[in-house]
Amino acid sequence: MTGSIHITRWGDSGPRVILVHGGVQGSAAAGERNFSNQRVLAERGWQLIVPDRPGHGRSPDPGRPDDAEADGAWIADLLGDGAHLVGHSYGGACALNAAARRPSSVHSLTLIEPAMHAIARSDPRVMRFLFRMVTTMLFSTSAASRATRMMKLLGIPPEAGSRSREELEQLGKNARRGKLPSKATLDRELGQVERAGIPLLVVTGGWSPAFEASSDLVAATGGGRRVVIRSPHHFPQWVSDEFNQRLVAFMEESDAKRHI
Repeated sequence: MTGSIHITRWGDSGPRVILVHGGVQGSAAAGERNFSNQRVLAERGWQLIVPDRPGHGRSPDPGRPDDAEADGAWIADLLGDGAHLVGHSYGGACALNAAARRPSSVHSLTLIEPAMHAIARSDPRVMRFLFRMVTTMLFSTSAASRATRMMKLLGIPPEAGSRSREELEQLGKNARRGKLPSKATLDRELGQVERAGIPLLVVTGGWSPAFEASSDLVAATGGGRRVVIRSPHHFPQWVSDEFNQRLVAFMEESDAKRHI
């Protein structure tokens, strides 16, 4: 599978960082767009590896729905003999799966607004979010309407990419097919991260009570730390250079501890 994945690379030396984007299959915008503000890290001594997940951007349709476990397998292969791992939204679930598969190869794990609401499904804030998501999936008048409503609910900003009617239709259809990890799976994988001592950072933008609640529990379950980088939307890595500074400090701290 790794051979069919389109990979953008920024920088040719320094510690390796794998950046895994989120989104729904059928989106033209993928890794390079989702992490465009992180490209400057290549000028600061980091080697960035930015794949397009299958069915996203320039990677071919895999003939299956979005699946964090299936994506986790090829991401684990990309880790090689070791790398820092960053996942945004659904890409966070994929990155977590990869980390649980090969914990000894993960120098640090950073999750940005991860799609892990199932872990906190009993929290009233998360329950309200999940109810709105279910009604959006079941009762939208068309696939394009479903995609538009879903992006609004998830805080996807306009700058995430212009969407043609055809792309919206595809996104709306694929949104109903994607597989999200269960609470049991998340608990197990985060437990593996904690037991392996993988440094974990969970970042949110503070705009969504549901993402705040679920991310608090993700960090607590995985033995990690929490950071809020104020953002009006689902992409706190875009708002300013604060995310880059926090990420670099976290990765450098993680590397220093590994070498003690």
